[in-house]
Amino acid sequence: MYDVVVIGGGPAGIAASIYLKRADFEVILFEKDEIGGLLLNAHLVENYPGFPNGISGKNLCKIFNNHLKKWNIKTILERVKNISIEDNHYLIKTQRKVIKSKSIIISTGTIPQIIGIAGEQDLSEKLVFYEVKDLLPKLKPKNSVIVIGGGDAAFDYSLYLADYDILIDIYYRSNKPKCLKLLEEKVKKCSKIKCHSNFEPIQIIENQGKSEVTFKSVKTSEVTKMKSDYVLIACGRIPNDDLIKKELKKNNISGVYIAGDVRTGRFRQVGIAVGEGIRAAMNVETYLRGNKYD
Repeated sequence: MYDVVVIGGGPAGIAASIYLKRADFEVILFEKDEIGGLLLNAHLVENYPGFPNGISGKNLCKIFNNHLKKWNIKTILERVKNISIEDNHYLIKTQRKVIKSKSIIISTGTIPQIIGIAGEQDLSEKLVFYEVKDLLPKLKPKNSVIVIGGGDAAFDYSLYLADYDILIDIYYRSNKPKCLKLLEEKVKKCSKIKCHSNFEPIQIIENQGKSEVTFKSVKTSEVTKMKSDYVLIACGRIPNDDLIKKELKKNNISGVYIAGDVRTGRFRQVGIAVGEGIRAAMNVETYLRGNKYD
C-alpha cells in the first residue's frame, strides 16, 4: 500500500510528488499521456521565476521530469479509470492494475473545449486537433494549419508551429484578438502567421485528404471555404474532473485532495499549479501524520 497516489503528471502533480517524497512518504505518480501536461503545448513560458529569458514548455517539462527522476519517484504512464473507498483506504483502478493508497491527490488538469461544429468530431485526431503536442508528429515543413481561436492559447500555439516552418492562418470571431498584447505583437512580426478577424467556423470536412473549413463572416454573413493540411482548435478548456465525484469536489472526504488546473479552472499558470500541488501535498502530510491544523 502506498501513502499517496498522485493522479496527473502536470506541474501540480510533479510538485506534490517531489514534496511528499522529500517528506519520506511512499509516492506513486500516474500520468495517462506524457509528463508535463498542458505545459507541453507552451511555446514560451516567460513568467515563471528563475527563467528571465523565458523557457519553452517542452524544456521546462524536461527539467521537471529530471527532478522527479532525481528523487526516484515511481511514475506510471497509465490512465486511472476509477477511484473507490474500501475500509480506511482507497482503491485506484488503472487499465492494468488496482493500487491501494492511504491518500490521493487528483491533479488531472483540463481538457480542450469542443466547439461543436459539423464534422469536428468525425475528423478529430485525423485532421482536427486540440493540442500542439499531438499535431506536431503529423506535420512536415511548409504544411498549412488553420488555428481557430483568438486567445492566448491560439496565438501561443501558432508561434510554436511557426518554429517548425508551418504556415498558419488564425481565425477568430471577435474584431480584435483577446490574447496578451505581447503575443499579438509577436504574431504580427511572424511572416508565417496571418490573422483573420470576424469569422465564425460552421463546418469542417475532408477534401482530397486535406481539411476544408467553412467560415461565416460575423459582419456580413458571407460564407468562405478555406483549405489547410490540418486544423488546430484552441477555444478554451474545461476541468478534467471525470474522476472527481460530486462529494470529492468539496474536498470533504478525508485523505483526498484536488490540485492544479482541475480545481482552479481558468487560472492556468505554471506558478499557480506548482503552488497548488505543494498546498495539496502539505494537506496530505498533515492528514497522514495525524496532525491538527493550526
